[in-house]
Amino acid sequence: MQLRPRHGHASDYTPSELAEMLVDPYDDSPKYTKGIIGAVCGVILLAALVNQWSRYKLTETGAKVASKRPILRLTAAVRYLATAPTPTFSRYLHFPTRGVVFLLAVFWTFVLVWSFAVTPYYRSRWNVGSPPLAIRTGMMALGVFPFILAFGAKWNLVTFVTGYSHEKLQVFHQWFSQLFFVLSLLHTFPFVMAGREVRPNKDGLNPMGLTQIGYSWHIGKVYYWTGVAMLITLTWLCYASLTPLRQRWYEMFKLLHIISAILFSAFFYLHCNALLTSWDYLYATAGLYGISVVMRFGLMLFRNGRGVPQAQIEVLPGDAVRLTIPTPKHQWKAGQHVFVNFCKTRLLESHPYTISNDANIYSHKREMVIVLKTDVKGGIGARLASLEPATTPVLLDGPYGSGADLSRHHVAVLVAGGSGASFVVSILNDLCRRSVWGELQTKHIILHWVVRNEACRAWFEDQINAAIAMAPKGMVQVHLHVTGVDAQYGLQVESKTDGSDAGEAEKRCRAKPSRPHPAWTISNQRPYLPSLLESAFELPGCVGIASCGPTSFTDDVRRAVASKQKSMALGHDVRDVELHTEEFDW
Repeated sequence: MQLRPRHGHASDYTPSELAEMLVDPYDDSPKYTKGIIGAVCGVILLAALVNQWSRYKLTETGAKVASKRPILRLTAAVRYLATAPTPTFSRYLHFPTRGVVFLLAVFWTFVLVWSFAVTPYYRSRWNVGSPPLAIRTGMMALGVFPFILAFGAKWNLVTFVTGYSHEKLQVFHQWFSQLFFVLSLLHTFPFVMAGREVRPNKDGLNPMGLTQIGYSWHIGKVYYWTGVAMLITLTWLCYASLTPLRQRWYEMFKLLHIISAILFSAFFYLHCNALLTSWDYLYATAGLYGISVVMRFGLMLFRNGRGVPQAQIEVLPGDAVRLTIPTPKHQWKAGQHVFVNFCKTRLLESHPYTISNDANIYSHKREMVIVLKTDVKGGIGARLASLEPATTPVLLDGPYGSGADLSRHHVAVLVAGGSGASFVVSILNDLCRRSVWGELQTKHIILHWVVRNEACRAWFEDQINAAIAMAPKGMVQVHLHVTGVDAQYGLQVESKTDGSDAGEAEKRCRAKPSRPHPAWTISNQRPYLPSLLESAFELPGCVGIASCGPTSFTDDVRRAVASKQKSMALGHDVRDVELHTEEFDW
């Protein structure tokens, strides 16, 4: 092995120092970057194989294989980990499901153990070489960096190969960022500790007797000032993204997040300074992220066409607004969402909304329906409500989301809280339309919708009734649960508080709803979600569940389904039970 000391010449070192350089040598450090990239790519490959298995199960042969009892038990065990929520300690501290926590814990443990298991941590003196612990962790951070960008992009290659949409990958984007921060600190502190050594003044360049790190900073070595700048911007990126700040000032957060990310990337590029092929990894990262950006905006321009789509605004009872948007070039699956830019009201803002209708591919007049609640604080919904009955120009970015196809399940259970019904109503539309074409195995569709006020029924009543009319008689059951003023899950129907607008909103909210369709059942009490799902599990055949609502609402559904998955994994009432969820918060 050829020795290439970072400081001085080989003749400046003792035999023991030359031998020291052979242990975890500086030039071999890229192996840590490759190891991290290889480990993450291995997990992504495994997820891609699971995605292909899901597709294979849709074939006749695959369905027979998947229906075997050992396969069903194994599937239930995996789904239990993927479904079971972790305990919630506060409204601002919410961890992902146990399966995701397990994956992240294994990866963090792997990285940190690898960092500290290799010795030495330091060289005997500064000029012998940089602290090996610092170099190891720095190269590991370089390996983590590409995936932070990949998991954070709306259109990304990870989604393309695994089937997991960008909102499901956000948790990995956030926790990989935290790991990068920890590795950055482990990269920084060894330099600080080793740099306390006073630099010799044999060459007469250190008359002030500065320490090694102080001298390096004094002469302006690029590694040091860019490292400090990186750490400052990284701290902001990680901790200004915490849930309370992000939710309270989302648009400001988004703008500063983008600016900080650009500054951080520039400092990171300068900090690497082409050492140990580091720039090769950054160029590859930029290329992959560039593909994501080009694809996203290219598809957005193509789908929106030459003219900007005009959304028809309709104010609904219960303080909600319905947007109907002509979308001849858009295609989407039930349960997907789009990011909407309201050109006239909030030009620089883009908000995600679930599409509440299915894409009827046989219709010449394809329209997208979006229902959003107005905000007592005067948000975008209130601004749109003031424009009724006019139209407003919108730009649509999407659709995104993996969708939820429940057509192969004998029983479809749709559970929603408040405006989360957008997610399940689109699935209901899709299932009922496909029942006309004979394209599904579903025999029972049960919709449970939890709202605070019965006036909210008007948000989706027309769509639900139209879906019921398409389906065979008795196939669809709709249960509306009106919880009243003491809503536990935060399913609030807000009203404006100023002037005549407040009076009009109150009238809309208190207006007596029309007589419901015979398929509707209305109860004035809070439902016990596990009991509702348990009654569905008593029906014969496989069960598909779709749920959307606030975090606590979705967690209750997850617990009930996870309990069933655990029971099946242990060999009790083994069959196929699958859960699809959409979260209010990412």
